[in-house]
Order: sequence, then C-alpha cells, then structure tokens
Amino acid sequence: MKRREFLTAVAAIGLSSRGVALSTPTWQAGVATIDITPESSLWMAGFARRTLPSQGVAMPLHAKALALKCGAQPTAVLVTVDLLGVTARITGRVAALVQRRHGIRRADLLFNASHTHCGPVVDEQLSVAYDLSPEQWAAIRAYTVHLEDKLAAVIGSAVSRLRPARVAYAQDEARFAENRRVKFTPLGPVDHSVPVLRVDRAEGAPLAVVFGYACHNTTLQDTFVRYHGDYAGVAQAALEQRHPGTAALFVAGCGADANPMPRGTLELVEAHGTALADAVDRALKATSPIDPSLRTAYGTVDLPFAGEAARERWRSQLDVEEVYIRRHAALMKAAIARDGRLPTAQTDPVQVWRFGPPAPAGGIYARNGPPALAGGSRASYGETKEGSGFTLVALGGEVVVDYAFRLAREYPERRMWVAGYSNDVFGYVPSVRVLREGGYEGGDAMIYYGRPGPFAEGVEELIIGEVRRLAGNR
Repeated sequence: MKRREFLTAVAAIGLSSRGVALSTPTWQAGVATIDITPESSLWMAGFARRTLPSQGVAMPLHAKALALKCGAQPTAVLVTVDLLGVTARITGRVAALVQRRHGIRRADLLFNASHTHCGPVVDEQLSVAYDLSPEQWAAIRAYTVHLEDKLAAVIGSAVSRLRPARVAYAQDEARFAENRRVKFTPLGPVDHSVPVLRVDRAEGAPLAVVFGYACHNTTLQDTFVRYHGDYAGVAQAALEQRHPGTAALFVAGCGADANPMPRGTLELVEAHGTALADAVDRALKATSPIDPSLRTAYGTVDLPFAGEAARERWRSQLDVEEVYIRRHAALMKAAIARDGRLPTAQTDPVQVWRFGPPAPAGGIYARNGPPALAGGSRASYGETKEGSGFTLVALGGEVVVDYAFRLAREYPERRMWVAGYSNDVFGYVPSVRVLREGGYEGGDAMIYYGRPGPFAEGVEELIIGEVRRLAGNR
C-alpha cells in the first residue's frame, strides 16, 4: 500500500470511530462569531434587586451564527446570543434586514438566548423591574440598535462561509439542574438531557458544536455586576479551548422552572460549565450522522391573558414591593391611552426545524421509555428511532419543562430537541399544571415583564397545537 493510501485509510477509520458519515458530504455549513459585550456600563438584565450598573467585564459576551444548507433547500441560520433574551422587535428588524440582504426567509432564521442574568438590558425587556433614568434608557436603546447591526453582520458572515460539511447528532446528560418550584412539587420534573449537533468540515476537522440544556443560566446572583455568560458561557469557552477552530453555540432549553444547584460563586459557575462541556464531549464520541435534509416552519399563536376577574385576583395576591406595582400600573395606563384597552393576548413565536428525512411510523423509545411529566424520575428523553435525524422545536418565552416532556411523548417516533427562550422572550410560559399551581412561573413574574396579568388556562393546548400544525409531515 502506498503511503498516501495508508494515511487516507487511517483518517477514514478515525472519522468512523467518531460516528461521522464517510459518504460524500452534501451538507454545507458556515459559522461566525461576533463580540457583543457593551463598550460602556449598562444596567444588567434579570435581577430586580440589583443596585448598580455593570462594573466591568468578567467574560466577554458573544453572538454566534451557524448557517446550514443542503442541496437546493434554502439556507437556514441558527443565531445564539449571550443575553437574557431577545424581543420580537429585535428579531423582527434583524430578520427583515437579513431577508433584504441575503434572501433568507423568517422560517429559516432561529434566534435563541442563553438567558444569562449578567448581560445588558436590551430593548424595553423587563422594564418594570428596573429603576432607570432617561439617560440610562437612552444608552440601552443605543446599544440595542448596535446589537441589531451586529446580529445582521454575524448572520451574513456565516452565510458567506458556507462550505461542504458533515452533520451528526447525539445526546448525553448533566446533573446540576434542579426544579426550583419545591413549594408546589418537592420533586418536580427536571430535564437533564444535553442534546448535541456536531458539524464537521468535509475533511473531518470540527467546525461547530451546538448543545442545549434546560436550566436557568443564573449561577451568579444579583450582587455580581460584571458582564459574564454564566455556566453557558463557561461551557462554550471550554469547548472552544478543547477543540481549537470550533465554534460552540449554546441553545437554552425549557428550563424556566429549573435552577443550577448549588450556585452563587464564580467557582460554581466554572464547575457547572465544565460539567456541561464534559457532557458535550462525551456525546461527541457517539454521534450518528444526519442525512442531508432540513425542513423549516415558523408560525405564531396568540396566547390569551386571563379575564378581568382573574386579573384582579392576581393583582390582590401579588407579593411584591409597592414600587413594582406602581410601575406596572403606569405601564398599563400608558397602554390604555395608546390603544384604548389593555392587550388581550400575547403573540408567541413557534418554530420547527426537521433535520433528516421524515421519521418512520411506529417508532418507540429504545431505552428509557417516554419521560415522566412530574416527579423527576426521568432525566432525559431517552433514545428514539428516527432514521438519521431529529426535530428541533423552538418556543418563545421562558418555557417550563412540561412542554419538552409532553412533546417527547407526543412524538415517540422522533428525537425531539425542545428549546425555550427563542425569537422573543416576553415572559414565562407555564403549562396548565404550573398555571394552576400559581407562583412566580405560574403568573406572578408577569408584572415584571409588563404584561396585564397571567395567561388563561388554554395556552398549553394552543402552543402544542401550533407545534403539531408546523411539524405535520414535513
């Protein structure tokens, strides 16, 4: 055997051992990263108790874009940001700009925020929570405009770098998330799964790794006032250090009712981030190739707010400081003056990306069976039979874990990756169970998001119905 033939054979064996397809690649992929750390001190998002704006940078914040294309299908771009959330106004303006520049449809553009509470406030998100001067709000608006420009730029850069690639999927788990609604369900449901999308260059070198986890990105608390990506930022940085030349993108899951435990220090941030990166590395050793097919769909559903009687009960039972009630009342008064009434519903974006060919009928759970809705007995979705693909469902808002478990049960023949914090973070999205239990995620947090009250009980069925409509047989 000639030396070149021998080296080619060895390389092929190495790729095969990592579970990556050896056939001629028909996927194309491009990735780009941009720094979105504010250049000045801004108020930091997420904790109403903070008393200071940012006091420096502990870890840079980034936006990252992964462009994927197969054959004649349209280019799709996943955008991840180290922020508490994006708003519909931000994503709408960026999507319009990207469509004009690159012809990318809205269904083919997916935004997800890591939900770090150590990034800047953007747009007017959670405005009731903060006591800011007009000058501080002006600085936030200026940063938001700059952010939109950077998001459009990083998308364009990723699209311009499309090259032949191979794509694969795997799943592992990390155990530091705990359900935080112990007042209502001491052993509440937790999703420990770590889904992973691996993207390799045609010659086998890693290009990007996308990974998810369903847990609040809030190891650091309100007394920490430096920009930082929290455990998700640490995990991304660790993976990029371990795999030079690879971009790591974090996708926040349905973790609205889970917290990292323990938490409160930079040492714990490092520990959780390292544990998550370790789970990703384990998964990378066991990936299965995805046949080159990507179908996308995007829609919205109007989630109705509770009626006047329920809204009045909600107001009377709120256990918050008077200052937030006053700010909320002023915001509602302004809404009535502007529109003649309070809003009756919240528009919720729902997005479905189907990777690989349609799933075969009659698929079953190969290992663990369908995950339980409550009690925390199921750590992950288990493994399903879905040919060579999986389905990514991206939901707007801070979504509780019940949605991920329900969709896993409703589509047992598919591998389901369900993300929250996608396209618009407008408030908490409770399941009917959490809504009936009440509490912060069940409705109380709506005051900080400036919404008129809690949602009506039908929201879970509306969201699941929209997922069904978009998923269909695509």
